[in-house]
Amino acid sequence: MDFAALPLLPPVDDVYITLGTTMAVAGSQAAFRAVDYDAVMATARAARAAGATRCGVVTAMGADPNSRIFYNRVKGEVERDLAGLGFSTLVIARPSLLMGERRSLHQAARPAETLSLKLFTWLNPVIPASYRARPGADVARALVHAVQTRPAGLHVLTGSDLQPF
Repeated sequence: MDFAALPLLPPVDDVYITLGTTMAVAGSQAAFRAVDYDAVMATARAARAAGATRCGVVTAMGADPNSRIFYNRVKGEVERDLAGLGFSTLVIARPSLLMGERRSLHQAARPAETLSLKLFTWLNPVIPASYRARPGADVARALVHAVQTRPAGLHVLTGSDLQPF
């Protein structure tokens, strides 16, 4: 999809943005930024133009526009710039590691992530809630619930907020 030329969206109230890639899949910092910043912002702007007043977005633990780590900096920049679009409610989910089936999405195998997930799954009972790996479905449920129930304003959901409820 060409996010630089999104078609007009039908009227909407809420937008949920879960776009993202990895440096390994993207292949370069520019390609990573094109997905994790440009596509996210284009989607949010299109939804805002279609009337969306509430936005839920998944970024990452450690998101910080001033980070020296490129990944965290891009995630922080998109959070900062989404906040400037005028949504009455902006909910940002910052999971640690996302668990879930990726083959059905035609995503390449991620050996390091697979190993990390196995380790996190085994250690989850002793890892602080903020750092636990979370199934993508749990993150999605928590994000939708927060967007629909939280009052106007900016809300950041950390790992402990993303547990099943």
